[in-house]
Amino acid sequence: MKAVTWILRIASVATFAVMAYLVYSILDPNDIWHWDTPYAFIVTVFRMLSLIVFFLATTMLSGLASAFAGGVLPENLIVGLYNTLVLRTWYMQPYGLTDPLTNIQDVWASFTQNLFDVLWTLWDNTFLFLYFLCAGVGIVLFLQSLVRMDHKFVGGAFLSIQIIILLAAYRGLIVPDLNPFPVDFMDFLLTEAQILALVSFAYLEVSYQMIYAYSVGKPVEDREETLKKQLLALRQATRKQDAIERGEKVSTTGMSRSTGATAFSFLREAMERKVMGGQSALESLDAISDVRRLQIYVDELLQSDSKARDELTAKAAAPSSAYVIGSTITGSAIRFLTVVAVSFILMNPNVIQMILNLPAGIQNSIEMLQPEIVILFLVPVVGLFPFTAALISWLSRREVVEKEKLSEEEIEAEKLRRKDLAAKKKEAEKARKARAKARKKRKGDETEVDEWDKALEEAYKR
Repeated sequence: MKAVTWILRIASVATFAVMAYLVYSILDPNDIWHWDTPYAFIVTVFRMLSLIVFFLATTMLSGLASAFAGGVLPENLIVGLYNTLVLRTWYMQPYGLTDPLTNIQDVWASFTQNLFDVLWTLWDNTFLFLYFLCAGVGIVLFLQSLVRMDHKFVGGAFLSIQIIILLAAYRGLIVPDLNPFPVDFMDFLLTEAQILALVSFAYLEVSYQMIYAYSVGKPVEDREETLKKQLLALRQATRKQDAIERGEKVSTTGMSRSTGATAFSFLREAMERKVMGGQSALESLDAISDVRRLQIYVDELLQSDSKARDELTAKAAAPSSAYVIGSTITGSAIRFLTVVAVSFILMNPNVIQMILNLPAGIQNSIEMLQPEIVILFLVPVVGLFPFTAALISWLSRREVVEKEKLSEEEIEAEKLRRKDLAAKKKEAEKARKARAKARKKRKGDETEVDEWDKALEEAYKR
């Protein structure tokens, strides 16, 4: 499944690159792709900010001068602020000046003219900047979709690239156009607008299939990796217990403090079992015996059944790579052909006239070529999808299974069974609490290191 995901990931990269290149090449005749556009936009924004700061500064200073000094702001101060905040900060070339201004009338005339000029320049540069911004956001979201495998990043990357075309159409630039609509089917397929639409649809299709393959294969891979770690830990624990029972020395470099404490506890409990036969020691040794029996059972299961590992990791239940590839190709091809056929039929007035067999007066009407008529035909098609989904949901709804009525004897037997089950649960809960209390008490006793523990530790270290 991982190989399928990588194949679809490569296909997603290829379709996104083609979609982005088509948008770039379609808008390239408009001469909008200038790499200094972001810098020019930032400079224009700061020019606007400098004019706004100058206006606010003069207004505030005039108000303070009127309130506290009882006079007006000196003209030289206003001229100096304009030369400092506006002209000196961004030099004088953008404003068509060669020397600083010295007259208050020239300052306000220049301020009014420059304010409108900067606003108009900012309006143009904003759209140019938005083209680059949408392209950058689309690339970032596309890279996020490859890493995080989430639908929202795929949809965000698709919309970011398509918004560039919408902004260009709003500005009246040269964009793909189907007016007049090509009557021939091959001409329809070879138009720039249809090629861009099909490539964009292919990107969405491949990306969503990539996420589906990842969502199906990733849990199985994670579970397989977890099972391998658990089997390895079980085998290591069993081997260490066998080595301790044989009296062999176990390397402490590969053991944690908790593992070493368990080993010493095992030796002491083994001696207590031989000498005293304590109940808590017997419980610990039974747990160790259960671990060993589990290891033996796992080994026998893996040796007798070649498919046991796949069944334990749910790998056998996951769809095969060949099935995923086949279903992806088949489903994508059907959806692709359906989109092409439906778009051609609904957008072509001649096909609609032929299907509906409209009167001659309506067929010769100019309104048949208007976008409103196309939208009128699209509405029932769009409404068909939720209707179909609701119909499928209604048909696939599970029927309510009626419960059979029980006799009085069966009801009494069911009550006794539940009562017995509740009593067994209480007994099991009491036994569990008793075992937990015994383990806690034994753990408290083990914390007290006596002479015998020290001797065992020194002998074990040797």
